[in-house]
Amino acid sequence: MALTIQIVGHKKSGKTLVAMRLVKRLSRAGWTVAAIKHDAHTGSMDHPGTDSDRLFEAGATQVVFESQRGCFLRQRRTKPLSQVIEQLDEKNDVIIIEGHKQAPYPRVILLKSDERPADWPDCGVLAFGALSENPGADLIGEQTIIDWLYNYVTKNKAKDTLEMTDSLTHFNDQDRAKMVDVTEKKVTARLATATGSIRMQKATLDRIHAGTMKKGDVLAVAQVAGIMAAKKTSELIPMCHLIPLTGIDIHFEDNGLDTITATATAKTKHVTGVEIEALLAVQTALLTIYDMCKAIDRGMVINDVHLVEKSGGKSGHFHFQDVPEADQ
Repeated sequence: MALTIQIVGHKKSGKTLVAMRLVKRLSRAGWTVAAIKHDAHTGSMDHPGTDSDRLFEAGATQVVFESQRGCFLRQRRTKPLSQVIEQLDEKNDVIIIEGHKQAPYPRVILLKSDERPADWPDCGVLAFGALSENPGADLIGEQTIIDWLYNYVTKNKAKDTLEMTDSLTHFNDQDRAKMVDVTEKKVTARLATATGSIRMQKATLDRIHAGTMKKGDVLAVAQVAGIMAAKKTSELIPMCHLIPLTGIDIHFEDNGLDTITATATAKTKHVTGVEIEALLAVQTALLTIYDMCKAIDRGMVINDVHLVEKSGGKSGHFHFQDVPEADQ
């Protein structure tokens, strides 16, 4: 989960300069950084020299520009800031918001020379800074502010990493197996597709096509079996969570010679994914084909079962084709 921090101030307070310098510092240190530039009036994102362009040139991997004209995400502004952040959250270590005075995220407030902390409501304020002398500021000077923010980010990201490592282990403090606690994870739409194949004699495949197997319609039974298996995943795989499936579909294809391929897609809107459900659906469907046909062909071989694609959740999008060949 990305750490989100705001740099807030009135016009000419130096917030763009601080945001730009912080983006540059963090990106050079290896962090992936997204930046959101808020303009209460109108503006342009793609002109050289504009604030959003400067944030991009500083090293931000993604820049969102907001104004009365809309939100530059290659779409009209129809989402609140929280949803924009959720969209950026999966691909970035840090999100920096410049502006958005009312947004409920930790903030450093930059004071102009005639401003005092009392002029600002106390809403998640981490520190008050100023580019020049100001008796109400905790941080004076550009470099001091940048150093403080950089240390804040690195300290809190290290803490997040430790907590995430702890939360992903399947062992408790007695080194015994446990189900991972996903209570605090976000509910998102999640999808997984898995595939696998079963190789058989040509005569077996011909009888499946003809519908002459004694046990009935092989693929119809296999499809129902795969769906039922997906729904019982948590009962069969010890550490899997009970997930409310919103969809499960299985398709079969064959090469007309000796192989049937099953592909299953599972969907949910939950706090954890459905990869195991999709994989179990495929393997159960293939095993059911074996059971339906074993009387005439005990030499059938199930192989190449793997996850094809998954989406949703913090780990983002996975596609099997993107895996290096040596790892497949």
